[in-house]
Amino acid sequence: MNRRLIPSLIVLLLFPVAASVASAHESAIRTMATITLHLNHYPNAAELRQLEAIDRQATSAEIHTLARALLHMRHTVQAEDAQALRRLASDAHASQPARELASILLGIQHHPSASDRQRLKALIEGDD
Repeated sequence: MNRRLIPSLIVLLLFPVAASVASAHESAIRTMATITLHLNHYPNAAELRQLEAIDRQATSAEIHTLARALLHMRHTVQAEDAQALRRLASDAHASQPARELASILLGIQHHPSASDRQRLKALIEGDD
């Protein structure tokens, strides 16, 4: 009986932790998508503070990669960040929103295009 009960209890105890991590991931993606939506050449000072906080609290390599790329952005993503974003955009194991945001960041020249703005709005609204 204990052999069945203990794994069930472990799952029940870990579920809130997993849900919290997923929620933090979604929140970080939405925040970065919002910053990208309003991007004009590079993030402003307030946005940089938000990105630094996201980077410090990153619960995944995906979030870290996206936050670092936005932190370093000057008109376009920097070369070292572009390489990491390309890997993320093509990673089948990465979340769809992270792959989508990586793809958008790779195409930005000074600010997002009209079609990118639509894609960003979908990320912000949580439409996957």
